[in-house]
Amino acid sequence: WYQRRVRTDMSKNLGSLLIQPMQRICRMPLLLTAVLKETPEDHPDLEPLKEVHKEVCALVDSCNEEARKADIRKLMGELENRCDFSKIKNSMTNFTGKTDRLIVKESQVIKLNVKGSKVSASKIHLWLFTDCAVIGASFDPKHPELITLTEHCPRQMITVTNSFAETLSKKKIKKDLVFYLSMTPNPSATRGKHWIQCESKKEVDSWMEVLKKKAPVVEDDDQEKIYESWDTPRFVAMYAHEKTNTDDLELEEGDVCQVIRKYTDGWCYGFREKDEEKGWFPITFMKEIESDHKNLRDKMEKLAAIDRLTQVAASSGDIISTIDSHHQG
Repeated sequence: WYQRRVRTDMSKNLGSLLIQPMQRICRMPLLLTAVLKETPEDHPDLEPLKEVHKEVCALVDSCNEEARKADIRKLMGELENRCDFSKIKNSMTNFTGKTDRLIVKESQVIKLNVKGSKVSASKIHLWLFTDCAVIGASFDPKHPELITLTEHCPRQMITVTNSFAETLSKKKIKKDLVFYLSMTPNPSATRGKHWIQCESKKEVDSWMEVLKKKAPVVEDDDQEKIYESWDTPRFVAMYAHEKTNTDDLELEEGDVCQVIRKYTDGWCYGFREKDEEKGWFPITFMKEIESDHKNLRDKMEKLAAIDRLTQVAASSGDIISTIDSHHQG
């Protein structure tokens, strides 16, 4: 069939033939819109036509979104081939290993290095992915396209502000072009904290907007927990759950689900991983399993515990010093 088509039309290659079904689907909303305009208000097919038009538009939007994601994944693969992961290999060894990871924003920015009264600048590459942030730099002037990745941070640990520090307030720096990026949960750490300078105020605002959208959980008055799509906990069904309402999610023992919403009454809304079907299910039927969300939460709890112990130890040291001083007096 393909050979016959090539003989009749030499301008058609295999790629152009494969894309034709998708092109026809994308033209369907226009066709249905034209049909709707010519359909009388009292025609019995009007409401079914409107419903079909709505469903076809949703299908086309979904196709366009998947095509957009495929383009981003292709660019990520090309970028991956130009990057050296050796310095962050304990945290990340590739960009495309997680199928749901996408680039949210990227740009080349200036990192300001402050030492005493001196401020130096160096160019770096900054990427924000759906689940993490990565910093890299080009160190080989002969091959500027090759990038060495130097820092990685889970998105939940990122903090950002455009408040200007006292250390930089007297420097000759355009304050409206600078923001402060912290890629570490440890307040006393020196690594992972950067003053970033952009080319324009618009670029600063853009980075601030995407970096601040990082909270893994939002709670409202009804005690509903809403998880970000890039930070959902995973659960496995310990028991089967039969569907009693139309919006319930039927589960078999061993089904793995990701939770999008969780209420204090014990019900969750999420999707089953094997087919991405969504619905409600009882959390009492589930057991939390390994996930980036759980691993990071456990790590943050350990860091918080260490921080509390450090504060207690420091406080105890101050008390002991005070007692010693009193006895010596």
